[in-house]
Amino acid sequence: MAVIAKSSDIFLELDFGPENGTVKFISIDEVRAFIETEFAAWQWLSQPPVISSVNQPWNIIQNQIANARNYAQRVTDADLTHLQGLSAALDNAFGVHRIPLTVSRVFQFIEELRSESAITAAAAIATWMNLGGVDTSKFAQLKGSVLMVAFDAEITSKTPVAVKRSLEKLKQQFHDSRVATETEVIKHHNNFRSDRLALRKAMARMLRQSRKDLRNFRDRKAVEVAESIKSLDDTQTLYREHMRIKGPVEYWSHKASAHRTSALSYRTKLMVFAAVATIILVGSLYFLASHAIEVANADKPPAVYLILVTLGVVITTIVFWVARIITRLFLSEHHLAIDAEERSVMAQTYLALTAEGLASDKEREIVLASLFRPTADGIVKDDAAPDLSPASLISKLGSR
Repeated sequence: MAVIAKSSDIFLELDFGPENGTVKFISIDEVRAFIETEFAAWQWLSQPPVISSVNQPWNIIQNQIANARNYAQRVTDADLTHLQGLSAALDNAFGVHRIPLTVSRVFQFIEELRSESAITAAAAIATWMNLGGVDTSKFAQLKGSVLMVAFDAEITSKTPVAVKRSLEKLKQQFHDSRVATETEVIKHHNNFRSDRLALRKAMARMLRQSRKDLRNFRDRKAVEVAESIKSLDDTQTLYREHMRIKGPVEYWSHKASAHRTSALSYRTKLMVFAAVATIILVGSLYFLASHAIEVANADKPPAVYLILVTLGVVITTIVFWVARIITRLFLSEHHLAIDAEERSVMAQTYLALTAEGLASDKEREIVLASLFRPTADGIVKDDAAPDLSPASLISKLGSR
């Protein structure tokens, strides 16, 4: 039993089994009207001579519906306390005790029996509800009980007639089928020789066609096998080429990353050195200038000026030489990083062309030659340490 309460569409929903089915109510008033309608439908069970012959169905129906009516009077839209009891009472009456609903086929069958004999109908409902009190020694009650059992087994009074008609129809169909079969046998016997000859011709044609199809299939499979072998060879060639180039790709990619990191490091060092060297160089030149002014005021020998100038030139030369070396190292690493990236991209492009079958042997030679060409580091050969001897300084000053 299922109960749905406080819904916008369904107030109460009850399942009374396969024969009575599911009943839905939208209000408590509809439930009360349902109870009264079902109770009124069985009033004939309380009338004589039915009540004196078969009284148990009326007693059960009266008690069960009275119980349900009692709960229905207690339930209101505002108070649903007794709704569960009402659901249980209705389920007990129409589900457990199997009181047929007026819309069920069992009720319609009992009404048909009642049109002939009320006692027979009362015995039928007693049998349906699994009640005692049926006197099988009386024909009317025995008839009602037997008819109800037959009805439950879907056997009616029209069943024998229908079976007889079905048997007669089946007999006629069998006779017609036998005549048709004999005619077909004669027809097949007359056509057997011609059919056998046609079958032989058809078998010969099928044999020739099968041989032709077999040759075509064999040729087609041979082509497919050749193409498969070629595809395997191409795959093997591509794999070998990939393994040849994979190492250089990884090497140059790693080398490009290393050179890029080193270039960034040298650039950072150059910036730091430039800042520090500028401060030191300016301070040193300022100190030498101040000392030269003091020497001039003290009337010192001219050789002192030459020494101070030489010190300034030496300091400036060393600072610029170191900055130049760091700059060349930065440019060298930057150049090597670009060169390694170009080689890596070139190798990857060649692998892509090889996978698509667009790379020839000549292009392979070009790529390999480009990959394994000598690498220029970008550092020129005149970056040696400066000659700080007095003769070299005087010679440079004189040349300027």
